[in-house]
Amino acid sequence: MLDEIMDISNLEELMQCNSSLIELIGDCPNIEHKIFPEPLFWKTIKEQDGWECQKNIISGKVRIVSPDGIRKGHGSETAMIEKMDRLVSDSFMKPGDIIGVSRKGIYEHYAIYIGNGRVIHYCGRGNDFEGTVSIHEAPLSEFMKESDSFFVVWFDKGRRIKLQNRTTFVLGSWADIYDNTNDEYKLFSAEKTIERAKSRIGETSYNIVANNCEHFAMWCKTGESVSTQVNKIF
Repeated sequence: MLDEIMDISNLEELMQCNSSLIELIGDCPNIEHKIFPEPLFWKTIKEQDGWECQKNIISGKVRIVSPDGIRKGHGSETAMIEKMDRLVSDSFMKPGDIIGVSRKGIYEHYAIYIGNGRVIHYCGRGNDFEGTVSIHEAPLSEFMKESDSFFVVWFDKGRRIKLQNRTTFVLGSWADIYDNTNDEYKLFSAEKTIERAKSRIGETSYNIVANNCEHFAMWCKTGESVSTQVNKIF
């Protein structure tokens, strides 16, 4: 834990001088800790059920503060407002979301959340690559497997941001940060995203390079078959 805190402290120092890095990451690595009132440097930009989004007037960084004064997250303004809304709501994920989970930092698995604890994903039965890999509807538990955390792929003005459901985390995967240099995605509504996902149920033409779970999820939401994991390899 000490190493994690030191790593995050170093990253925070870097971000103080680089606002573009805050915007790139959006939901920055965080260790929960008690904050102290700092009226000269922080102003509240949104309040909800005792939670606050507070903006630093010098760096522009925004933090999420819980009713008991614990920092639950920090990063860009738009990402933190969205994350606080999700933390306060009954469910962090919403129907029509692209959701992802890290498989021990080796790769990431993606799905479309359709509500009521159900997903549609490109996956084998019981194991991501076991038996016939197909697009099918499944319980959230099949998607999560042994993981206890996930992220939502949220689009900020067409750019992809990973919103972590965790409030304490470090950058743990080589694909944690998206390359948004040329990304300006047009998005389908939640209803249309789910409809598109259902239209491909039964498909069995999985290809790890050209037609994997991330390609499928991105196609459902944006109409573009894109895989950051594949792009970073090649």
